[in-house]
Amino acid sequence: MKQLFAFATFLFLALIVKGQNLTEKFEERLTTPPGYVCYRTTSKIKIDGKLNEKDWQQAPSTAPFVDISGDGFPIPIMSTTAKMLWDDDYLYISAILDEKDIKATLKQRDTIIYHNNDFEVFIDPDGDGLNYFEIENNAYGTIMDLIMDKPYRSGGQFMMQWDCPGLKLAIGLNGTLNNSKDTDKNWIVEMAIPQRAIKMSFDNPLKANKYMRMNFSRVQWLKKEHEENWVWAPTGKIDIHMPERWGFVYLSSNKVDGAKEQFVYPYNMEAYKLLWTMFYAQQDNYSKKKNYIRNVKDFHFEPSELDVLPNDAKLAVEATSNSFIVSVILPNEHVKYTVNNDGRFSVDKIAPREVKNWVWSRVDKNKSDAEYKEWFALLKECGISAVLFEGYSEKHYKLCKEAGLEAHYWKWTLNRREVMDTHPEWFAVNRKGESSYDKPAYVDYYRFLCPNREGVAEYLAADYLKEANLPYVDGVHLDYVRFPDVVLPVSLWKNYGIKQTEELPEYDYCYCEVCQEKFKAQTGVNPLDIEFPMQSQSWLNFRYDAVTNVVDKITEAVKKENKYISGAVFPGPTMARNMVRQDWGNWSIDAYFPMIYNGFYYEGPQWIGRSVKESVQTVNGRADIYAGIMFPDIKDNFEQALDEAYDNGASGVSFFDGPSEEYLRRLKKYLDDKGYVVSKK
Repeated sequence: MKQLFAFATFLFLALIVKGQNLTEKFEERLTTPPGYVCYRTTSKIKIDGKLNEKDWQQAPSTAPFVDISGDGFPIPIMSTTAKMLWDDDYLYISAILDEKDIKATLKQRDTIIYHNNDFEVFIDPDGDGLNYFEIENNAYGTIMDLIMDKPYRSGGQFMMQWDCPGLKLAIGLNGTLNNSKDTDKNWIVEMAIPQRAIKMSFDNPLKANKYMRMNFSRVQWLKKEHEENWVWAPTGKIDIHMPERWGFVYLSSNKVDGAKEQFVYPYNMEAYKLLWTMFYAQQDNYSKKKNYIRNVKDFHFEPSELDVLPNDAKLAVEATSNSFIVSVILPNEHVKYTVNNDGRFSVDKIAPREVKNWVWSRVDKNKSDAEYKEWFALLKECGISAVLFEGYSEKHYKLCKEAGLEAHYWKWTLNRREVMDTHPEWFAVNRKGESSYDKPAYVDYYRFLCPNREGVAEYLAADYLKEANLPYVDGVHLDYVRFPDVVLPVSLWKNYGIKQTEELPEYDYCYCEVCQEKFKAQTGVNPLDIEFPMQSQSWLNFRYDAVTNVVDKITEAVKKENKYISGAVFPGPTMARNMVRQDWGNWSIDAYFPMIYNGFYYEGPQWIGRSVKESVQTVNGRADIYAGIMFPDIKDNFEQALDEAYDNGASGVSFFDGPSEEYLRRLKKYLDDKGYVVSKK
């Protein structure tokens, strides 16, 4: 029976461990360090170990010291508290250590003082976790002081040759030293540490409104072979050399007899804790595998662990087999927290996120100039930077520009019915041999050109160059840069009475004689002889490349004139290749507008985020991604849709068929709440 109970207990414990997430695993090291407001002195402090100045009496005490391992460990049997003050020249520290039998034996400087009962001070003036100071003393007032270049866990080395220059230290005894026959009360430490002794550069560490990281430790030998470690800020393990776990000391500009301040932490502490969770996980992984985690997903954070962060927060990791940098980025707070494998912590200010938002619009010649001026002004006020006009009207482009908006010419690319009379041979042909010239797919205006036909690319390049050079045009915007849909968005199937669960020959282009000859010359195979053309990667690539070559010709022409070029593309490169033979991830234009019309695919707003993420990863910084959104599809989830776009890396959004004034003003509020800066480019 005992064996069965033991096995059940083991199984229960194993399940608990298995279900433990990272923040639970390291929870002892993730408690919030204490904070202390350190006030300025009102008069000179005499370092005599008596603490009888009024300033000391008015200075707040720290909470009583606790076991270094933190919660759940025995409360120290002797009380220890500390106080701090400062002026332009010194940091003042005092401590009262209750003790019934005050003892000390070591009298030579820089001997290992913690072999006696001692009091220890740790100071990291800039809080970066490196190059910190340690000062120890016993009840004799014997000092050991040193500098650490980094913590021992990271291979740190101490520099014992450093003697704190100008240090003032005095010991006060309420009892008798080394006399066990009587009962003592306490011993007092009072010290003044010169600012010049703890600065590593020309910068004075003692400045109003500055934070330092500090800790105090009391080593107490209750038994001959075992010392107690009682500290102000528990580290969560028996290791005082964890600067990230030390307390925060805020240097107030107020004098100690003046107004009191509430302590405020300098960081977003939830983000700070998560950053160090990643650090401890890296250490743990290295101890087991001699390698560091290289992808954020491999930390396997649970949603509940990330829910403590702002919605726009990002985690990042860069790692090799022997080094790493982990970061928590808070765009809305304009800050990035970073720590590396040495434990070097840094806080970098990041500029407010700049976004650029667009609308697609047709030129409405029935709308008056006054109405257009009002509309353009509203767009500008509410966070829209540019308008993509279908068609050209010099007057309307000029009004747009005068309102402070960009004006771009939005024009169809391979869907060009205007050449039906001049070049009927240019039109794409489906697998059934039907030309979009006289038998277009789906709708009458689907008159797509074959990108492989001689003269097509040159014609389109010249046309876009002409449009780019029209008055008030800031750039050209390509649309229908593709073949006809071999597979329509699912919501449109009912419109045509079809179910495209497979590729159908009447919607699969281009099988014209030019494409047949070119492909056969490359591969020795006629595409009409391919039994399963949707599975032939060479045949798919042939058509991807044909479209890409056209885009390259247009881009080359437009870029020579230093004009901006962008393109409306299908949502996500994977879908674009599968649905319209569009491999836009290999183009070289300035910006992509994936048309993530979620309603077309019976998808919710989360799908916008997934599509944006794939698109951003594909271009990898080579171009901007602007999430093309069908406004009617997101009206009920407006802000959520914006979150999905921005949080997954979009440089902005572009609205089709809207938005109304109500939603434009909601856009403005959203951008203001997020702290985003609207691009003025």
